[in-house]
Amino acid sequence: MRLPDALVQLARRLVGDRRGNVVTTFALAAPVIAILVLGAVDLASVSGDKGNLQEVADSAALMAAKQMGVADNGGLAERVKAVITQQLAEMDGRLSYQSAIEFDEEEGLATVTITANRASFFVNLLPPGGWNFTIVSKAQRMGTTPLCVLSFGVDKQDNINLKDSAQILAPGCLVHGNGDVTVEGAASLTAGTVQAAGLATGAINPAAQTDAPAIDDPFADMTISADGGACSPVDIVSELLPIVLAPGVHCGAIQVGKSGTITLLPGEHVFRKGALVLKENASLIGDNVVLVFGRDAQFNFKDESQIRLRGRRQGAYAGFVIATTRDNTNTFEISSSAARELLGTVYIPNATLVVLGKNKVADQSAWTVIVAESLQLKENPDLVINKNYSGTNVPVPDGVGPGSTANVRLTE
Repeated sequence: MRLPDALVQLARRLVGDRRGNVVTTFALAAPVIAILVLGAVDLASVSGDKGNLQEVADSAALMAAKQMGVADNGGLAERVKAVITQQLAEMDGRLSYQSAIEFDEEEGLATVTITANRASFFVNLLPPGGWNFTIVSKAQRMGTTPLCVLSFGVDKQDNINLKDSAQILAPGCLVHGNGDVTVEGAASLTAGTVQAAGLATGAINPAAQTDAPAIDDPFADMTISADGGACSPVDIVSELLPIVLAPGVHCGAIQVGKSGTITLLPGEHVFRKGALVLKENASLIGDNVVLVFGRDAQFNFKDESQIRLRGRRQGAYAGFVIATTRDNTNTFEISSSAARELLGTVYIPNATLVVLGKNKVADQSAWTVIVAESLQLKENPDLVINKNYSGTNVPVPDGVGPGSTANVRLTE
């Protein structure tokens, strides 16, 4: 702990001066200097503790505001208090405190108050009774627009990028990019709100909010695995015969063309290796399913292939329709002109989703959420992002949709 320069200089002069009166003065002044020095140390420590309390209160207020309205406020308050207790554990020996959380639903405001007492210098004599703090932090939801599209990559290639005549139509939704949002040529982006942590250019309606705070991956703590036991790497190719796949691990490439059909039975379908390719007039149908793609797997929906997928209604992947493992860095392509139903969350954390084609995509879904490192649209597709969350029994995962954690800021 660094002492004030004036005290250091005074002590050096007194110690270095050998004259008798100075020695006597120093002997008399030494206790006072010691008290001043120790008081300065105590003040510096108190200032550090107060700063730590403010950081904890700010973090707790943001957490409370993000989750307000998603869960019961009484239970949320208890969880926030538990987080405060955990974060202040290292100060237990010198600090006693109480915390309180208040919610203003109408204003979307969460207020965290921490009242604390810290032991002071000379056994709580300076000041008498110790140091008392009242720390207040307020965080507010900036709006109720649900988060429907998030590109959370920050490198240049991880932008939301629309080219040619591509369109994103997301009325009433928040579309957010942690990098740039770039709309080129005759492409257009229409949403309830558009935000970019970087720049935003092109035909964007309404005008994008730039330099917005970055939004973290809302599913960063989620476990996504392509494990599940051994399986034979059998490739499947079909052009006419229907294929029915039970949930489990699929280890070979699957390609269906012409009028072939794949029906996925309800459950978790893990594609460990190879590509799932739909082309020509083939169909992929699944209800109450999630497609999980491991490191060496990907999908490619092409031509006029019919894609009708509805996400999981329960289990660890509830609310998800497509997910990839975190070590999967492939490019996932939807170039079908008939991929009309993608009901659920498409989560591609470390890869790129490319939407091509010439017709509407996902427009017949009650709701769709896309969370990817990068989102690219080319040619002439219309990616439609609906938000009819009450129109289906597929739940929306916490952190997106109406339970978004996006638009939250500290106000005090």
